[in-house]
Amino acid sequence: MNNRAVLTAERTSRRVPEAVVRITGRQHGGGHVLANFSYISRLGHGDESELGLETSEGEVLRDGRDMQLLAKEWDGWEMDGDARRKGATSISMILSMPTGTDPERLKAAALDFAKEEFANRSWVASLHVDREHPHVHLTIARRDHDGRRFHPNREDLFRYRQRFAEKLRTRGIEANATPARARGIDPKHEPIAAVKMREKGQVPQIDKSRIARAERLRAEGREDPVVAMLASRQATVRATYSRSIDELSASPSAVDQHVARSLERFVATMPEPEPNSVRAMRPATEKRADPVVMPPVLAPVRVPSMTAPRIDIGIDRLQALHDRLTAPADPAKSPSVPLEREADPPKDVAARIREIAEKGRNAPGKEEGHDQAGTLSDRLRAITEKVTGPSEPPDFTRAHEILRQAEERNRERLDRDRTKDRDGPSR
Repeated sequence: MNNRAVLTAERTSRRVPEAVVRITGRQHGGGHVLANFSYISRLGHGDESELGLETSEGEVLRDGRDMQLLAKEWDGWEMDGDARRKGATSISMILSMPTGTDPERLKAAALDFAKEEFANRSWVASLHVDREHPHVHLTIARRDHDGRRFHPNREDLFRYRQRFAEKLRTRGIEANATPARARGIDPKHEPIAAVKMREKGQVPQIDKSRIARAERLRAEGREDPVVAMLASRQATVRATYSRSIDELSASPSAVDQHVARSLERFVATMPEPEPNSVRAMRPATEKRADPVVMPPVLAPVRVPSMTAPRIDIGIDRLQALHDRLTAPADPAKSPSVPLEREADPPKDVAARIREIAEKGRNAPGKEEGHDQAGTLSDRLRAITEKVTGPSEPPDFTRAHEILRQAEERNRERLDRDRTKDRDGPSR
């Protein structure tokens, strides 16, 4: 095994994210090409949502008229004066990585890949971050500058994946490019149209045909031959890994021996062979659970404890004052500095307040303000009875109600922000 193969095996054993390069469609004619340009550039979705098209000449197209001229140029070059069309005008691809990848570095790697791989062709690219995983749409003119057309096959796509992964690694993004069968997965990909229908909650025709086929095999008592074929293929893959493990284990290099142990763990945890069609149909047949929305995290609010010392808020201070008034005097604390106001018992304090109130009520010359004096006396008497009476624990029902209403308003605001039509085009 050369160094490149050892590094690839080490990344595979660590299950480094795989770089994805897929062909998403072919466009026929200038109108179809312009429609693809409009889709990947979000043309007509508003100034804030529109994206520029990076071209192979290093320009950025943002105007619909420029896109129309480029689409017409591609169409004329494909026709080359013929009355009948020879094939597709352009081919569209997608280059993506899993969630959490830096979008800007992904875009830089995709553009660098396109400049090297399609140096003799015209192409446009645009970065999309509207989904959970960032991805770059790449549309390439089918005919190069020398008039040659290209038809990318499976080997070409695998080479594209390897080069795209190299560009990602040079920018600090861990990426790998290995065949699906090397990871114990069925290499047969699902049609994009079927994937999009499942995302919308619909059942595509291909799933209905697969269900009918599975019921027919079950009625005949036969096992699906695809499972046996995948099991045989995986046995070959495991045997290949075993030979690589033996070779790396016999190496004097500590790095090779570490990779061998990592490969052993990878082979031991390789999933059982399962058709890709069965795995793709499982989410469609099961009931899709609603996403769990966590409640918003609010700022911590201090709620006074009934057992902790209460000295911080107004209720605590009133309770502390009440405890001081009702507690017996302790002359031992300050024997040399007598405090007359603290030496009086609470009942004398209350009596003095009542006496002052009565004097204010019956004072001469206060007939005109009798009602006001009575009101003040009643308020003083109520305060005195409240201070001298037994204390009750504070009621925090209102505080909890306020917190609950604040959480509901916060949750409604987050739901409005998550609506998919927010700030989008009006149709």
